[in-house]
Amino acid sequence: MFSPNRLSCTIVCASLLLSASVLLTGCDTLATTNPSANAVDVTGNWQISSSAPAANKLPALSGEFTGTSASLTGILHSDSASACIAPATAVEVMGSTSQGITTVTGANVAGGTLTISGTLAANGKSFSNATYNITGGACAFATPATGVTAQDYSPITGNYMGSFSDPSGQVITVAATLTQSPASDTDGNFTLSGTGTFPSNPCFNSPVTVSNTQVTGGSFTLTYADSTTTNSVTGSGTFSADGTTLTVTNWTLTGPCGPDSGTGLLTKQ
Repeated sequence: MFSPNRLSCTIVCASLLLSASVLLTGCDTLATTNPSANAVDVTGNWQISSSAPAANKLPALSGEFTGTSASLTGILHSDSASACIAPATAVEVMGSTSQGITTVTGANVAGGTLTISGTLAANGKSFSNATYNITGGACAFATPATGVTAQDYSPITGNYMGSFSDPSGQVITVAATLTQSPASDTDGNFTLSGTGTFPSNPCFNSPVTVSNTQVTGGSFTLTYADSTTTNSVTGSGTFSADGTTLTVTNWTLTGPCGPDSGTGLLTKQ
């Protein structure tokens, strides 16, 4: 039998369910529209590059991002001396995320504006579907650069072991203890501190202090200089995104024991 009390209960229950639904929907909307609610840390040493013809004026740039996907700042520079801006030219950038796309911009790039955009990974370490472009000025792209790699590189910090070799087949073992600076300099470059150890030899009195270092994007340079023997070896190369493998594409020995040169490989222990 129809009951007025039952009708009243039905109306009240429906109202409660509707209120709960609106409340939950409101929470979801807030999380979606408020980028700070899901912001991830992007602080680190980044490299952005493309081999597309559109990027021939600026094939790669690197430097520091600081902050989160909701609000970041940074300092970038060219990685190539042949690019339209010199490596020593610092480009200050800022960025944020809207509707899942992170956009980073920098003004006054040879009179133009740099724009980098893409989908930031959940861990804040890379972009997918990324593009970058320069509009206006001497560096202006004809079209945005595609096929872009945008990657954060973990610090070169820890104990490394490996070897240097030269074209004659000589091989020398190398141990290094390195620490990368937590923040970049005013040009967006990071530095290394630490020491290197070589087997007993007349060229170096181990351990030797690291000097004249630079880390930017996925590349590095460092020098081991012995003030007693006046020998020094400078190595440069690339490293893996996780910071575990240093590939020395070239090292050069100068001083009484030189000249000599070659390649090397160091692996984090």
